[in-house]
Amino acid sequence: MRREVYGRYVRRILFSLGIIVGCMLAWTVVQPPAVAVQSETLARPSLAAPAQPKRVLHWMGHWLGEDRRETLVREMAREFAFLHPDVSVDLRFPPEIIGVRSQRRTAEFIVEQIHRERPAWDVVWLDDTIYQQVADLLGDPSWGAQHLVDFRNVAGFAAAHKPFITADPIYAAQTGGILVGPYIEGEYTVLWLNRDLLARLDLTLPERGARWQDLLTLAEGLQQARRDGRTDAWLLSDSSDWLTTQYLFQALVFSCFDNVAEGRGGDDTPSRRAAVRAAVEAFAALGRFEPLIPTHTQTLWMDSRRLPLDGRVAGFVAGTWMYSHWSGLDAQRMTRMVPTQLPVLRPVNHALGGYIPTWAVFKHAPGREDGIALLRHWCSSDVAERWVAYTKNPTGLRGDLAKLGGGADPFEVFMLDMERQVGPRVGRAAKPSYALGSAGVNKADEFNIVLRGLLTGSITVEAALTRLGELGAWRP
Repeated sequence: MRREVYGRYVRRILFSLGIIVGCMLAWTVVQPPAVAVQSETLARPSLAAPAQPKRVLHWMGHWLGEDRRETLVREMAREFAFLHPDVSVDLRFPPEIIGVRSQRRTAEFIVEQIHRERPAWDVVWLDDTIYQQVADLLGDPSWGAQHLVDFRNVAGFAAAHKPFITADPIYAAQTGGILVGPYIEGEYTVLWLNRDLLARLDLTLPERGARWQDLLTLAEGLQQARRDGRTDAWLLSDSSDWLTTQYLFQALVFSCFDNVAEGRGGDDTPSRRAAVRAAVEAFAALGRFEPLIPTHTQTLWMDSRRLPLDGRVAGFVAGTWMYSHWSGLDAQRMTRMVPTQLPVLRPVNHALGGYIPTWAVFKHAPGREDGIALLRHWCSSDVAERWVAYTKNPTGLRGDLAKLGGGADPFEVFMLDMERQVGPRVGRAAKPSYALGSAGVNKADEFNIVLRGLLTGSITVEAALTRLGELGAWRP
């Protein structure tokens, strides 16, 4: 009985469901066409056209493997991409583009881009040295005016820089009369010393205000240590392809003048002749203590750079940019190195060093406007402060650098001390015309042979002066 009652209930439920389903089907059939159009309209977003592809900005980077310099470049790429969502940043470094990190090969690459109808790269690595090498290849010292964006005409560029960058014509003169991009990088040329090695030898050199006699005393002490059996007591690491001790000579000549501009000039004057003679005599005096490592004529710079870091030689003449270079090689051993002002013949309030651009934008590049925007993004006080904190080097950008001076970092302290001591009074001669006159502007290799001879004791003072007279327009 219960089974029959239960069955009737089930049949009634199924019957009711059938009626409901049938009504729904019938309602669907009789709907007017307008409903179908409405459904199509609601579905239309799935058929929308795809988003426009992003513009690609091709950027040749710099400072690959140089510790936090590379970090800053990658940070800036991410920031720019975030602020410009319609731009895809193609950041690649010279080894990834041309197979090697080389200023000369980069110059050749830039010439290749110039000869194209439209450059394939929008922003390229370009410092003052690369610019001059391109000028040599093209036979045109003013090539930048035709092919590169002049940032003097970019809004906000001048205000983002320290006044001397735009006011002193020497900076535009480095790149054919224009400013090719932000002057992010500054540096002081110094004598780097391995303090641990000198401490073991009980030798020292004043970190600030060293005189030439101080260096001679150090060289004599190292020579005595070698005679006592030390094999690591050489004063200077140098190389066959880049004689960095030339900057010691340049500092001596510059120290005979009251300012960098006078030191860099090459006019034939009694004061110029006297300064060059004094520097030659000073180098000859240093040569008596055999300051250079014995392998200096066979060792390439890329190989010699590790010798002071490894404690196999006491000193190394280079820019303060070596902080990032060595930190990228061995951050722990980098703490052994101390930047020391180049010894001079008399006290001065100027120093060897300078400020250089890092990138340029091709005028006719497809991504010209995005390239300008990228380099404008570098022109900020925030970047200036990050640069100093990351690299321990000065910058041509404006920023509140004083707030970084409270730390105990010796590299940062040295940089800030130099900033207060010399300010914009820095400079360096790219050519030996400061010692040879205008006739010797392209005789750097021959000039360096004379300097190397003085440091090895293979040439006398008078013979060196005679040779310099043959290379230049006058005899010191």
